[in-house]
Amino acid sequence: MTTGKSPQAGAKGKSVRASANETLLEPWDQLTLDYLARKSASAHPARPFLRDCPMRETWNGTEPRTLTSASFVKSAEFLAAQLCTLGIAQGERVLILLPNCVELPLAVLACHMAGATPAIAPVDERIDMLRAAAERANASMILTMNRVGDVMIGDKARQIAAKVMHVRAVAGFGFDLPDGIVSLEGWSEEDIMPMVPAERHQGMEALVTFTREKGSVNAVIRSEAQLVAEALALSSVMRLDGRRGLISLMQPGAAISLAASLVLPLHAGASVRLAGPYDTATLARIVAEEPTAFLYAPDHFVAQLRGDSLGAGALGNHAGILALARTIAPDATILAAGPLPASLVVDFDEAGMMTTLKWPADGKLTLPHLYAHPMDSVLPENRAMLEWHAQAPEEARWTGFCAAKIIRRSKTEAGRAA
Repeated sequence: MTTGKSPQAGAKGKSVRASANETLLEPWDQLTLDYLARKSASAHPARPFLRDCPMRETWNGTEPRTLTSASFVKSAEFLAAQLCTLGIAQGERVLILLPNCVELPLAVLACHMAGATPAIAPVDERIDMLRAAAERANASMILTMNRVGDVMIGDKARQIAAKVMHVRAVAGFGFDLPDGIVSLEGWSEEDIMPMVPAERHQGMEALVTFTREKGSVNAVIRSEAQLVAEALALSSVMRLDGRRGLISLMQPGAAISLAASLVLPLHAGASVRLAGPYDTATLARIVAEEPTAFLYAPDHFVAQLRGDSLGAGALGNHAGILALARTIAPDATILAAGPLPASLVVDFDEAGMMTTLKWPADGKLTLPHLYAHPMDSVLPENRAMLEWHAQAPEEARWTGFCAAKIIRRSKTEAGRAA
């Protein structure tokens, strides 16, 4: 659709908000999502990297896809050229409305290659929230697909584009798209404009996610350095490698989930299985096929998980469980731990994250207010990864290298609903 619109220990020293130009220490300062993807493709081109939910056809009408490390990069390059042909320019943002499927990480990497920023919003949100997300992100394009079960996200995307003035085009994966949405399928090399992939560095904007605050929608921005630092921090609670892959139940929307299911697996050389919309029988099938993989899931799911929940002995050899908990402070109370041992990553409403190897049995968090990166060699000396200031105004409560930048409604740079 083209709209015709115009173009775990304390840290020493002072903690301040990371600037856009801050980078990690050597050798980590060279890492970007594009670099990690290309390195993985070069080292292990034929190794399976991303695999769809095996039941994808039932909820999306598309056969499940498998991408090797090499085909992931090649497909992202082609998609980046498609985005440029459709008019995306370097420095612009693309709103992504996609479920837990291989096209989501493809779209993220393609945006980076095109010099744009992916802005990921949950597909099950109401139209008014998604419209506000497009406005807050100042999105120029929307990437989507027809449906996820009975959620018609293609129609949602079209409605958003009709109301948000700066959205110039809507494109989608698949052929069964609503009228007016440009299909990304069936293109040939002759259909795309020549494109030189954008050069990436750690100071560049890497990701936009969204959060609610007193009824308003805020955009939350992370740099490449912050995204990589968070992925490396996750390695302290999720030790992936070429033998132990990852099963992810998380639907797109949280920055931590992108770090856990894309950036870290690329760095670790691990494969990723995407579970799609949750279904017990489907997850049991995936676990049976990947019995030694790590499981990454929401805290409410893990809290109810039993050893026989997915079949007798199904979870007997798993490499570990990582639960995502969302709260507002490091000393808050969350769900009590379930019967299975699990590590935690705590997401402070997209502002930042901390990890802990043990989920408290009573759910009472005692995370440090001054949180150092779990790896000593990643951040500049005396730089906290994250610091909590309980008495500060809401906009200043989180500082540190990985404190995300929050764009509130009053500070949206451009774009209002028509």
